[in-house]
Formats: sequence, structure tokens, C-alpha cells
Amino acid sequence: MVFVLGATLAVIFLFLSAIHFYWAFGGKWGIDAAIPTNDESIQALKPPIIATIIVGIGLLFFSLFYMIRIEVFTAKLPSWLPLYAGWILPSIFLLRVIGDFKYVGLLKKIKMTKFAKSDTKYFIPLCAFLALAGFIVQMY
Repeated sequence: MVFVLGATLAVIFLFLSAIHFYWAFGGKWGIDAAIPTNDESIQALKPPIIATIIVGIGLLFFSLFYMIRIEVFTAKLPSWLPLYAGWILPSIFLLRVIGDFKYVGLLKKIKMTKFAKSDTKYFIPLCAFLALAGFIVQMY
């Protein structure tokens, strides 16, 4: 079960990384539903290309972490890295589920925008899965 969850996490993070690179290099598909907006449908943030690339690289490293964790391939890592990263990564997504008390997560205040509806329907469940699966992989 741990192998299947770890492999699923690796594939999801690889896919999410690819989407961020797609956006960074000009892709438009899905971008409207992926950036929080206020009640007037004005984007709450306009991430620069470099930030999108950095997120894509981070997600790629998350994928590589889980591939190493389930021993798809091996890498010489500092002994502390799997221990701490294995708890930090799912914790990030658990915090994302809880939210920022305004635009994202279960505790968001703005709930009727396109992003807010996508957040409730897709992003919160995805992040909850990433958190739960990550904690399970780390425990076993």
C-alpha cells in the first residue's frame, strides 16, 4: 500500500509540476480557475513567471522525494532529509486544506468566485489526499 500511495504522490506532483511549467511558458488552460480572485473577479495575485517556475521546480522535487522514498531509484540523501521532509511535505498540504481565512481552504471567506468553487470542488480534496497519503507513507 505504501508503494502505491508513494507512486501516486510522485505522479501527481510530477503532473502538477508540468502544469506549472506550462503556465510559466505561456499556457492558459486552467489558469483562470487556479488563481484566487476577489468578489469582483479581480486576481488576488499575479504570480511572476519566475515564481511559477520555482513552484514547478519545488513540485518536481516533491515528486523525486517520493520516488526515492518508495525506492523507485536511490539517491544519497542526508539522513535527516527523509525524516523531516516526510513530515513537512504533507503538513504543507494539510495547512493548504485549512486555508488562509480569505481565499483558499476550508476556512475561506470568499466562496462564490470561479476559483473558490474550483478550490472547494478540486483543490481542497486534492490537498487533503496529498496530506493524508504523505502522512501514511511517512509512518510506514
